[in-house]
Amino acid sequence: MTTTQILSQSAPFTDYGAALARIEAMRSTEKGAPGFNPEMQSILLSHGQKTARAVLWFHGYTSAPPQFRPLAELCFDRGYNAFIPCVPHHGFRDRFSPEMSRVRTAELVQFAEDTVDLMHGLGNEIIVGGLSMGGAMASWVAQQRADVSTVLIIAAFLGARIVPARLTRLVSTTLGFLPDQRQWWDEQKKEASPGPDFEYLKRSTHSLSQIIALGFRTFDLARRRPPAAGKIWMVINDHDDSVNNEINQQLVDTWRRSAARNVETFHFPDALGLPHNCIGAGIPGGNTPLVYPELMRMIGYI
Repeated sequence: MTTTQILSQSAPFTDYGAALARIEAMRSTEKGAPGFNPEMQSILLSHGQKTARAVLWFHGYTSAPPQFRPLAELCFDRGYNAFIPCVPHHGFRDRFSPEMSRVRTAELVQFAEDTVDLMHGLGNEIIVGGLSMGGAMASWVAQQRADVSTVLIIAAFLGARIVPARLTRLVSTTLGFLPDQRQWWDEQKKEASPGPDFEYLKRSTHSLSQIIALGFRTFDLARRRPPAAGKIWMVINDHDDSVNNEINQQLVDTWRRSAARNVETFHFPDALGLPHNCIGAGIPGGNTPLVYPELMRMIGYI
């Protein structure tokens, strides 16, 4: 599939009521899916009307909307509507759900585009952020959507740390052709792995390949033209043991070579010892009292 084949036409909502109805329809569809955990439904924190700003958060792979709820609540407390959609194939009660293997590049793109459209019914100014897989989705938004004022790309999964940057595209493509493997996130602790009880316990090599492919489709577009969003923050966790930070920096460099002046890089130093999931509350090694204020500063809330 070529990059042009997965481009979608934007159709922004203009009415709060229409946006609300669409979100309720999404939640109803989620709840009606066999095996879906109703506690993992898309989360809307709304003031009951369109606000000056609205924030869209994309959660990480094998996670769910509660990952971003505390951060979204900070946004809400400052007077803005916030939405955390449940990304397709996430939120199922079975932590070994086969849905973990069904993530596809084109579906992630369409979902990102559709939810950005939806946000225009919730706020006059749109801010988008995401972690890991959500960071890859946010990267796409940063490249494609001029109607978004600020994008936070947090620990984006554009490649795995264990794979050299120069080999990432080849390895990712190869994984897509090989039989899918479902691997433990924590090979030693397995079911006893620490972390939220709503996250899947395994990852799929096919789905990881699809997420990385999304990153490279963003790269392909970035080589042709500057990013469209108003302001972009590439947030890099130097202690991250999951993502390849070199690739994330390469995307920044690619944007800057296109004469982009709207891209900033922020590093959480290695000495902080932050985990890959630096967003979720209660994550071992996490430090949300330090992380959240920095992210809120980036989107202009403090």
